[in-house]
Amino acid sequence: MNEDINEYMTFFKEQTLKEKQSIIYEQLQMLAGFTNNLCKELNISNEPILNREILDLKKDNYTEDDFAEAIIVLINSIQNSICDYSNGISDLLDKIDN
Repeated sequence: MNEDINEYMTFFKEQTLKEKQSIIYEQLQMLAGFTNNLCKELNISNEPILNREILDLKKDNYTEDDFAEAIIVLINSIQNSICDYSNGISDLLDKIDN
C-alpha cells in the first residue's frame, strides 16, 4: 500500500460531503485542464466541453443532481481530450512513418 494515498484518504474521509464534492470537482477540473493542455502542446485540436451544469456548482445550495451533472460534464471533457490526444498522436506517428 502506498502510504501517501492512505494518509490522503484518511484526510478525505474526515471531510463533510460538500467538502468531498469540492475536492472531487477541483481535481476533475485540474485533470480537464491538464488533458486539454496536452493537446494544445502538440497543436492537436481540442476544445474543453463546457456546459451550464458546471455553473450550478458555483451556487452555495447546489443539489446532489447538480453535482452529478457537473461531474459528468467534466468527465466527458476529459474523455474528449484523451480521445483527441490519442487521434492526434496517431496522426503525428503516421506522418513520421510516411
